[in-house]
Amino acid sequence: MPLFNWKEEYSVHIEELDHHHKKFMDILNALYDDCFERDKDLSVGHKIDELIAYTKYHFVAEENFMRYVGYGQISDHLEKHEQFARKLMELKQTSNGNQLELTQELIICLGTWLLQHILEEDKRY
Repeated sequence: MPLFNWKEEYSVHIEELDHHHKKFMDILNALYDDCFERDKDLSVGHKIDELIAYTKYHFVAEENFMRYVGYGQISDHLEKHEQFARKLMELKQTSNGNQLELTQELIICLGTWLLQHILEEDKRY
């Protein structure tokens, strides 16, 4: 059972960016599912790498869109992107530790980011 399901209220009404946000939810739900599979060797390192790569891809697309529409608060938004990227890199540095705790921390980090960033920041553009 997924932790997050897409809701129309999450939409920023830009199809490409909504698709990206849905992909983030897929990654989050996969991490959540991993916590309940006792027979699975829990190794979150590759998922952090996937998340970092997808975050870079998404941020470039979103930042290009904001520039295209002349979004006035782009500097603040970019700073939030940088903060999130730094947090992911910090988590990557600890990826050799307790995998369950790291997975849980990543779930909290990504879940909080998605809800706060999409519903508050991304809705502004």
